[in-house]
Amino acid sequence: MRITRVTKIRGHRVFKDFIWPNDLHAFGQFNLIYGWNGCGKTTLSSLLHLLEKRIALSEGEIELELDGETKISGSEFGAGQLPQVRVFNRDFINVTLQSAGGIAPIYFLGEDSADKQVQVNQLKADLDQASAEVRTATTEKTHAESKLDSFCIDKAKLIKELLITGNSQSYTNYDKRRFRQAAQALNTQSDATAVLTDAQRTLLSSQKDAQPKPRIERVAAPPLDLDTLTQEVDALVGRSVVAQTLDELKSNAKLAAWVQTGLSLHSGEHASETCRFCQQPLEATRRAALEAHFNDAFASFQKDLATLLAKLKTAKQSAGSLRMPEDSRFYEALVSEVTTASASVTAATSAADAVLDTLITHVEAKRDNPFAPASADAPSSAKPVSFADAVAALNAIVETHNQTSAEFKASVDEACKKLEGSYVAEAYAEFVQLSEAVTTANSALEKLRGKPAVIQDQIEKLERAILEHRRPADELTDELRAYLGRDELRFEVKGNGYALTRGGQPVSHLSEGERTAITFLYFLKSLQDKAFDMAKGIVVIDDPVSSLDANALFSAFGYMKDRTKRCGQLFILTHSFPFFRLVKNWFRYLPKQRSQHVDRRPCRFFLLRSCRHANGSHATRLGPLDRLLEEHESEYQYLFKRVFEEARRDDIDSLEHHYGLPNVARRLLEAFLAFRFPEMSGDLGPRVDRVVFDDAKKTRILRLLNTYSHAGAISDPEHDLSLLAEVQPVLRDVLEMMKAVDKDHYDGLERLVAPPVEPEEGE
Repeated sequence: MRITRVTKIRGHRVFKDFIWPNDLHAFGQFNLIYGWNGCGKTTLSSLLHLLEKRIALSEGEIELELDGETKISGSEFGAGQLPQVRVFNRDFINVTLQSAGGIAPIYFLGEDSADKQVQVNQLKADLDQASAEVRTATTEKTHAESKLDSFCIDKAKLIKELLITGNSQSYTNYDKRRFRQAAQALNTQSDATAVLTDAQRTLLSSQKDAQPKPRIERVAAPPLDLDTLTQEVDALVGRSVVAQTLDELKSNAKLAAWVQTGLSLHSGEHASETCRFCQQPLEATRRAALEAHFNDAFASFQKDLATLLAKLKTAKQSAGSLRMPEDSRFYEALVSEVTTASASVTAATSAADAVLDTLITHVEAKRDNPFAPASADAPSSAKPVSFADAVAALNAIVETHNQTSAEFKASVDEACKKLEGSYVAEAYAEFVQLSEAVTTANSALEKLRGKPAVIQDQIEKLERAILEHRRPADELTDELRAYLGRDELRFEVKGNGYALTRGGQPVSHLSEGERTAITFLYFLKSLQDKAFDMAKGIVVIDDPVSSLDANALFSAFGYMKDRTKRCGQLFILTHSFPFFRLVKNWFRYLPKQRSQHVDRRPCRFFLLRSCRHANGSHATRLGPLDRLLEEHESEYQYLFKRVFEEARRDDIDSLEHHYGLPNVARRLLEAFLAFRFPEMSGDLGPRVDRVVFDDAKKTRILRLLNTYSHAGAISDPEHDLSLLAEVQPVLRDVLEMMKAVDKDHYDGLERLVAPPVEPEEGE
């Protein structure tokens, strides 16, 4: 695939509105484009560089014709079926040869290697940044962990001091690890339930600090059945005695008792027929009456009363003998309960005493007056007191005490555990906050931790790629010596690049010619890459001999010719006439180059010319190479032709044509005077002064040429336009001065550029 035409370029740098001329032949396999500085060679090579890089044109328009039929616009450079292109120009030099600063800089060759080295340098900066970020994140994580650790240490120390006791060794070795485990076992709900009230904490604290106490015997409750006793009293008091009662004894209990006692003293073993009190005889009737009054039923009843009364008194004595343990014998945690239970027992005892007293009173009353009916406040109406329940409640506390003594260590441990849970719960919120800070810091670190390794891996891959494309230093040194014609510059491998020495000393600065030479050597070598198909590819070379001397220029041409002679299509753009002449002579002797038909010639010659509009803008034109430039070995004849034709034109109606002419005239005059006065060099003025010619005209020539020209390019219109209007008269003055100095020479040039018209036959 070849480029046959640049059909149009609009609005891009110096190409304001370029359209391929209808009478201009197409590009061939080999193409030489000659033009002075500022005429658009760099612009044209930059456009082809976009094609090489597959980058769409963003400024203006361009349209290329491929293989004489396919057209592609600049906006399509980024995609589609495109030819392979390699471009050497000033941009290639800048990106190909780069150096890392320092007293002995390291140079990197090749756009790819240079780009990779730029990436390596950036990645190293990124690596430093990433490493700094990791260090910062590590510091923040360490700080967060340290705060959490210090918090756990402080809380563990506090809990240890509060809970350590001689009764339990559980908290002797309490540390941050145990505190952390306890805190991690909590959650929001258990945290709230674990917190103790002040009263609960005080109680548990006293429990864990208490000393073990001896067992306490259970309180033995007397066998006091008030229900049964009451029923017995009710039954006995309610009984009636069947007897032949004596009224005087029935109504007087004391007398009856006295008489009954006396009767017993006069009966049985004490039997007597005489009263032992009055020594009077006891009448049988009286004895019979008394015995009838105090019969067996009565005696039995009295015996029952006496027995029940004794039982009641025994029960009262038993209840009164009850002794309760002192409160001080109990653990402090039980004292309040003991006090309450003891009071209940005391109250129950008093109540039982009262019931028994009532029962005794009723029995005694019946005893003293056995024949009297039961009183209205009989004991059957009294409610028995739950004495046994009160004692049982007290004994339950005694059992708790005894169980605490039996399990004293376990109870202390339980109290400590509850206190620990409360202390941990109080610190839970802050623990969670500090733990979350650690988690956040750790997550941030984890995100960054692998970043330096990834960047380092990228750096190593790029450096390996650079090393793979690096050429041997000796090879570069040999080629550079052959190219420049001197061997003072040498390459040495340093890291991923090269150290350059001049005379054994590090090179900190390369001249433009040296930079161009090194990069052009690299460019020509890169055409042999496997990634580039030389036979089908397009090679564009823009001014590869900048600032080179004659020897180096010839070497550059030789290298270029050898490396590009087999490429699919070659474009060479130059403003150097010596280099142009070398390339032109190479092309002129290629096979089929002398064909009468341009389309059959492998090589095509073009001329880039730049002119200015009156408004100061450039206009660039591409046309066929002038016959004089193609046929002669110097541009001197072409320069004369330009001045000769422009001096004689009479169709100029604007200043547009005048902007480039002072420069053409200066180059012509410098070449002419250099031939006439070979011993003189330097400024044009002294050589013009030496010419014998009209002084006024010489002054006008120098004024225009010094103002509107310089050696290699077209100047900006920064002076009086009225002076520029003198261009044609000055051109005629230049020609007149040349003719005056060397008429034969002038006549020869005139015949060359304006050969005489052959007379027609018959004239």
